[in-house]
Amino acid sequence: MTTYSTVHNSAPYQEAARLTGLDPKRMFQMPVFKPGAKVLHRDQEETVSHIIVRRREMMVYLVGHDDPIRPDRLALPAQMFTTERQPQDLFWYL
Repeated sequence: MTTYSTVHNSAPYQEAARLTGLDPKRMFQMPVFKPGAKVLHRDQEETVSHIIVRRREMMVYLVGHDDPIRPDRLALPAQMFTTERQPQDLFWYL
């Protein structure tokens, strides 16, 4: 059984924490489906055309395909996110 502490002590979390200086307990991984993203569908690399969320379900449309595909049927590497605020410098242009 995987526990919370086991996951957040894993290599991807520790590496991301080392690179960003953030607490690994405030980080999570999630696949991000967006237009232009490369995904694996049936062992072939495909490109995401667009995404539609309808009736609490997300459907992904691929370039060259008419039918939508459920995201759990696609392989996409997860991206690392944080819930910690990261202030950014303001740039004022006159």
